[in-house]
Amino acid sequence: MRKLLQIESIKTLNNPGFRIILALHFLLFLLVVYVFTRIDITAPGFSTKNMFMFPHVWEIYAWIASWFNLLFLGLIIILLTGNEFNYKTVRMQIINGLSRNEFLSGKLLIIFFIAIWAALIVFLSGIITGLIFTKDISMQLILDKSYMILIYFFQAIAYMSFALMIAVIFKSNALAIIMYLLYFIMIEPIARLFFPKEVRPYFPVKVISDLTPVPEFLSITSNSTEVSGNNVLDFESIGLFQKALPLHLSLIMGVFYTILFIAISYWIIKKRDF
Repeated sequence: MRKLLQIESIKTLNNPGFRIILALHFLLFLLVVYVFTRIDITAPGFSTKNMFMFPHVWEIYAWIASWFNLLFLGLIIILLTGNEFNYKTVRMQIINGLSRNEFLSGKLLIIFFIAIWAALIVFLSGIITGLIFTKDISMQLILDKSYMILIYFFQAIAYMSFALMIAVIFKSNALAIIMYLLYFIMIEPIARLFFPKEVRPYFPVKVISDLTPVPEFLSITSNSTEVSGNNVLDFESIGLFQKALPLHLSLIMGVFYTILFIAISYWIIKKRDF
């Protein structure tokens, strides 16, 4: 473990692309959070400030950060893995005694620590924002929905595991990035249209993205969560979004897909001639 950490830390921290993308991830997330908190629309029975109070801030920030998983964290893993193939460093490491299992394990360690970094940013941002905007603070209020940080942490690992698989399959950084983005933007969304509505929520990208669903802004910003008696203000009830899988089922399917991504990467690395 220590050997792998030393090897991966040397390769990763000395990579200027890694440092630049990670810095952009940090700065742009904070910029988006800052812009969101500057929004102040208040009317009788309605206030955007509710979004930044405990416990809503956890789901809001987890959802915002999930977009950065796709655009930045996945990209980091593709670049780090693709460089191994482009510069033949993986071949040199294997010649020098590093096993293929250790090569993959090293990449998984990087994924794990990047996910911790991303979750820590969301956690600290949420704590600071919640303390600023919440009036009557209690420990119960802070902890309520804080599980979204753990879910976001797992989601980051799932996205990066998918990116790792794409990088291992295509090897070329440019091709891997194109296919990675195309799959999210076009391939899977189009493919889902050919399946019954009951099947669509089980596709990998849909499952992983639904771990941090679009927050119910209507009910969060409203001082009353009900309209016309018992009709809750949410996007699913008014037909804007298809109903997602229950959270526990999304987690189970997310774990399944993450293991599948890693297993495919492992199989290709074992079979490929470096």
